[in-house]
Amino acid sequence: MITANRYRAEINALRLSLPSNMFKFFDMDTDKPYMKMVAVTNSKNMYTLRVDLDRFPEEMPKVFVTKMLKSKRGEDLDSPSSSMHTLQSEYGFTRICHYGFSSWRPNIALNKVYLKCRVWLEAYEEHLKTGKAIKYYLGEQE
Repeated sequence: MITANRYRAEINALRLSLPSNMFKFFDMDTDKPYMKMVAVTNSKNMYTLRVDLDRFPEEMPKVFVTKMLKSKRGEDLDSPSSSMHTLQSEYGFTRICHYGFSSWRPNIALNKVYLKCRVWLEAYEEHLKTGKAIKYYLGEQE
């Protein structure tokens, strides 16, 4: 569960990476808190990311692109794939792998998660151009 101090620190850290109108927290006083962030890639495509915060910061937050992304071959990116750096879909959204499970530490801030997701989105867009798996661009994660 995110504390009030951690919540304020996260907002301040996010403001270093994003304008205030590009992220918003929801349901923070419930057992299912989450946030949404807008990521704009170098090619100017916009993606909305949902970050589930129910176990943050003790556990790595789940991050979803708020739609079902497709591979270059037109397949849904809806299941775990080490080559595509995806995890099991929820909400009908593509879940992306931003940190390896063994790499997660409670002191990692949400702006770092955002930056990793931006890199994933850049790799995804390259995949759409070349057909190469996302791991070609990002390597392997633990």
